[in-house]
Amino acid sequence: MNRAGASFRLALLVVANVLGLFAFVWPFVLPRIAGSAGQNHANDGPWFLLALSGILFALLLLELGRGGLGPKTVALLGILGAAIVALRLPGFVAGFSAMFIVLLVAGNAFGPGFGFLLGTIGMLASGLFVGGLGPWLPFEMVAFGWVGAGAGLLPLAWDPGAGAAMNVRHYVTFYAATSFVWDTFRAVGNAVLVLVLGRPLLLALDRAARRMHLEVRPAAGAGLLGAAAAR
Repeated sequence: MNRAGASFRLALLVVANVLGLFAFVWPFVLPRIAGSAGQNHANDGPWFLLALSGILFALLLLELGRGGLGPKTVALLGILGAAIVALRLPGFVAGFSAMFIVLLVAGNAFGPGFGFLLGTIGMLASGLFVGGLGPWLPFEMVAFGWVGAGAGLLPLAWDPGAGAAMNVRHYVTFYAATSFVWDTFRAVGNAVLVLVLGRPLLLALDRAARRMHLEVRPAAGAGLLGAAAAR
């Protein structure tokens, strides 16, 4: 990717992440306004979804253009996104879903930018086919994208009348009581899958990258799987 294309791609990724962070944080900062904006993000959720979808579309066009890696990267995103949809079809078992193995390994193999893009696109596609459309979808897309980006780098009790500190304390208490065990089971299941299947899948993706003539180089400070970044 040329310098201008890389800068524009980075700018779009930054905007997407800032927008996602704002979507999560603003009800804590402005609880009274959020209380009058509709429950469960019914009013702001569709706008966040529209904005994220526009950014993702622009990123895909950039990858297809002369400044990007071309249709091979987009095809790889499509294949891995379809795998995420297929692995989400069986549903969750106590919070564990096998779809995370694709995102964790791909993000580790191709870097945080690719991981974020795959996570958001994969969750959007799986939402269309499996999870349904709703105000929750943009938040799932951003959170899933952050999982992919994190692999490349190595529900909520809320009171509109309370301040930020009180809402954070409510959230921590609610999470510990309702979600901690669920998420722990999910984390342990994904860790086992990464340990058992991570290296073979990473080698398979490396072979695919070589066949696609993508330049892959070891990343400094590689994690458990030996991160590889694709230019």
